[in-house]
Amino acid sequence: MMPVQVAIAMFLLYDSLGAAVITSVVGIMCVLVFVVLGTRRNKRFQSNVMKCRDSRMKATNDMLNYMHVIKFQAWEEHFNKRIQAFR
Repeated sequence: MMPVQVAIAMFLLYDSLGAAVITSVVGIMCVLVFVVLGTRRNKRFQSNVMKCRDSRMKATNDMLNYMHVIKFQAWEEHFNKRIQAFR
């Protein structure tokens, strides 16, 4: 039903405004094409950014976990010395 309504609206606009309606519709279609192409490009860029961000977050989490293990091992030696001192 919508294409029929758009066609009737275009006819009524053409009847009252003339050839300016055709020019404006062509201009709107050109802008629409550029918007669609820009949106696709932006979506590709955004997905690449998210992939890179995920890999950086994984690396950061791995480093924090490794630091936790290293600190735990250092404390383990400290507590081992204290236990040996009590013996």
